[in-house]
Amino acid sequence: MRCIPQVRFLEADLDQLINMEKTCAVSGKPFEITDEDVKFYEKMGISLPTLCPSERQRRRISFRNFRSLYSRKCDATGKSIVTMYNTDQPFPVYDNDYWWGDDWNISDYTLNFDPEKSFFEQYDALAKKVPRFSTFNLLSEKSKYSNFAWLAKNCYLVFGCVRNEDCMYGHIVWDCKDCIDNLYTFRCEWCSNCVDCVDCYDVHFSTESANCNESYFLHDCRGCINCFGCTNLRNKQFYFMNKPYSKEEYFEKLKKVQPFSTKTLGDGKKWLEKLKKEECVFPPLFGVKNENVHGNHLYESKNCYQCFDAKKCEDSKYLYTAYEEFNCYDISFTGAHSSFCYNCQAIGNTENVISSHNINQCSDIAYCEFCYSSHDLLGCNGLRNTQYCILNKQYSKEEYFALREQIIQSMKNNNEWGAFFPSNISPFAYNEAIVQEYFPLTKEEAVSRGYKWLDEGKKDYKTATAQIPDTIENLSDGICDETLACTTCSKNYQIQKQELKIHRRINIPLPSECFDCRHVKRMELRNPRKLWERDCDKCSVKIQTSFDPKRPEKVYCEKCYLNEVH
Repeated sequence: MRCIPQVRFLEADLDQLINMEKTCAVSGKPFEITDEDVKFYEKMGISLPTLCPSERQRRRISFRNFRSLYSRKCDATGKSIVTMYNTDQPFPVYDNDYWWGDDWNISDYTLNFDPEKSFFEQYDALAKKVPRFSTFNLLSEKSKYSNFAWLAKNCYLVFGCVRNEDCMYGHIVWDCKDCIDNLYTFRCEWCSNCVDCVDCYDVHFSTESANCNESYFLHDCRGCINCFGCTNLRNKQFYFMNKPYSKEEYFEKLKKVQPFSTKTLGDGKKWLEKLKKEECVFPPLFGVKNENVHGNHLYESKNCYQCFDAKKCEDSKYLYTAYEEFNCYDISFTGAHSSFCYNCQAIGNTENVISSHNINQCSDIAYCEFCYSSHDLLGCNGLRNTQYCILNKQYSKEEYFALREQIIQSMKNNNEWGAFFPSNISPFAYNEAIVQEYFPLTKEEAVSRGYKWLDEGKKDYKTATAQIPDTIENLSDGICDETLACTTCSKNYQIQKQELKIHRRINIPLPSECFDCRHVKRMELRNPRKLWERDCDKCSVKIQTSFDPKRPEKVYCEKCYLNEVH
């Protein structure tokens, strides 16, 4: 089940490296490097990794802040902006339009490489000077409170927001319309409180479902219409609590739980979780149209090993939230169509990129951030339409390659070449970045590992001026003017007019918790990005799955699972 990168090189002296075991320099845990891995590393010209895949991922995503937003002034115009960077950062932060404009000159920010200093020390000095855009928000309209948004329109607090319209409160929401409170949804419309749902319409409080319409509380359903509280169904209609009914009987049952109230929704969630633990069967991984894949949530992919949340990827390893990656290792939160890239984050339309972050339409670069439409760069930040630069300084082609080789050799001698930027270079604290959601640590644990930590100030919440009504019926627009308090953490929040409109359309109560608490609960519904070996609960064959063997769910091998649900 391992992928084999499509590379060629001399294979002499590889015997001693085949399936070698190394010890992670951070976790102290063993990890395997296979002969296929060695071929890939040789093709990329990088040293063998000293960190295990999980620690490599942890370091990368400590550089990515999705959901922590701040208000500050643009350092160029004085304009009030929303940004992912706290006010204590040393570098200037510009309004997005200004950053992409021509009123400032990146050539004002360069360094001469000093062979007496470490490369990372010099890159850090450069990164602390170069201006950065406030949020990653491209080709979007009326979506300034969404981060890592692309081609979005009228979206609010959606993070990882791609080609969406009129969506609110989400994380990794792509190609959706009129959706609210979702996590990892794709091509959905009028859906709410869904996790890992694809191609659904008017579906709510559901998980791992696809091609379903007008349904509630589904898990692992496909092609279902007008179903409530169901699991493992395929192409069914008018099912209530996994039992078939006539059309008239179904709607009579639905009337008994409508209008939906806070209580009925709570009961529905409890019922679905009970059903998942006691009656539902689970596949070793969720995904469709795959060939020779290993991980979870893979779609239309081939020859992918230990990959999670990957779509249309091939011949790759250790992908996490990836789209159209080919012959790539260790990639997180990517855009589209990259090949032969290693240890990168937020890349798109790239080739031969090493240990870089926020890169698009680039090739043959390493250790760069926020660079676009460029090639042959090393240690650069904020460049566009440029080539043959090191630490943002322009060189001739010959000078560039000579100095590049000198730097690479020095980094190899220090076991740095191929490793991602050190954690202390990240502008974000551990609990400020997305890493805390996937690899949670206490303050003491994070600091002991060399990460920063952001201590929260004193919480001074206002007294709520209203309570959320139990149903959406007869609720006036005045609720949008009230100050609300989260029933879980007491944080203040407000209902947006667009939010009220969507809730009226889907006929469910407004949330009594703030977005952060709702997001945490949705994240808890997903399995960790980790694999265990366990026995199929039907035939006892060995399988690898993201379900810990200690968990109560019934997990089947693919053959037994398909026999059960079809």
